[in-house]
Amino acid sequence: MEENFNYEEAMAKLNAAKALTPEQLAKKLEEAQRQAQETLARMTPEERKRAEEEAQKMIREDEQKRKALLESAQQVLGTRTPRFCPYCGTPNSGSNFCPNCGGALK
Repeated sequence: MEENFNYEEAMAKLNAAKALTPEQLAKKLEEAQRQAQETLARMTPEERKRAEEEAQKMIREDEQKRKALLESAQQVLGTRTPRFCPYCGTPNSGSNFCPNCGGALK
């Protein structure tokens, strides 16, 4: 499992993916899913458990970073702009729940 995530490389891949047609993107996603399944099939139960724990840790850390970034943006931009959902980043015009994901907004 990769120790350090390379954000620049990931962004370059995302930018390249923006140019893909929906059909090309679907094909790439299917290939990535196939590769992930093959990798999981080769793992021992202990390796799989460690990989799942690391993935959950990375997800939690990314959620915390995204939430902190959105909160900072809201403070900098003030009340003239809509609030953003801390869960998915969707702009909110003042309701108590996100119009996109349904997350509770304070």
